[in-house]
Amino acid sequence: MQAYTLPQIGMMLHMQPSGGETIPAFLDSRAALVADLEAAGVEAVWVTEHHFDPQSLSASPLLLLSHWAAHTQRIQLGVAAVLPAGRNPALLAEEIALLSNLAPGRIAIGLAKGGPFEAQKRAFGWGSDAARAEMQSVVDALLAYFSPPPDLASATPALQPAPHLPVPLFIASREPDTLAWAAQRGLGWMSAQFWPLEMYDAQAINWGIAARQPIDAVLARGLWIDDDGAAARQHALTWLASFRASKQSQWKVGFRGPLNEMDEVESLARMIVGTPSECATQLHDILSRRCVPRLAFNPMHELPTLQIGQMRRLLSDVLPLLATAPPVHAARL
Repeated sequence: MQAYTLPQIGMMLHMQPSGGETIPAFLDSRAALVADLEAAGVEAVWVTEHHFDPQSLSASPLLLLSHWAAHTQRIQLGVAAVLPAGRNPALLAEEIALLSNLAPGRIAIGLAKGGPFEAQKRAFGWGSDAARAEMQSVVDALLAYFSPPPDLASATPALQPAPHLPVPLFIASREPDTLAWAAQRGLGWMSAQFWPLEMYDAQAINWGIAARQPIDAVLARGLWIDDDGAAARQHALTWLASFRASKQSQWKVGFRGPLNEMDEVESLARMIVGTPSECATQLHDILSRRCVPRLAFNPMHELPTLQIGQMRRLLSDVLPLLATAPPVHAARL
């Protein structure tokens, strides 16, 4: 029997258009997908923030959440993650506060300094050490607007409308100092899809040293389920090769990135992939060895029909097996 509580089950919705779709049709189809995910029993949906990327049309994720809130009633809507460096903290606080009232109790916000994406780095300066310091400054100001300390209450203008609290906040970072800073402020953390589990465990240690509250974290993982385990693994590797090429085109010349450091075995070890029973075993191994409050899955296909099909299989075919899942075995490939 499992000796852990199942985490919140969510989906990472990468805003990647399919061939031949107009942009309005694409946006309509993804809003419909979010509503279908809610109806299927998925508890959360997360969207990234990227700029100048034709494979990720999510430059304004808070606007997307607002649109999706109008099409849903229960599912949590999150950003993984907002890039706050250089933003006016008062305006960002107002946007989040308004959004939290449009979907009370359903908004979650991740925050990050920004990755190695050359176009947005040139435009906004994101991704550097300076961006990390700027992010922290903006987040501190954001927290002061949300819940001003007594010594700042008279100096900080009250947001109108006031935020509908709580709004879970997370920091996406590998840096121990940043994680300690986040923990001291009551923020959770996020671990990206292709970061190894050892990175999540290191984040937990660094966060836990400074934390004063129960753990809250989001772990992202790729997902592909097939009755034929070998076919599932081949699909995942083929998808990864395409994904890797797409991301490489967004990075500066000469930057290899973390995806290029992984061989096939390591790549598959950072996904949930295989038959339902194999996927259940992989999930059991993750959850039985660490506290994971929230899981965000990325079904490895760009078509919404296949994405929701994968999430339905996860809910109906994989999660019920966790109660009887055997220990992980070395020969899962």
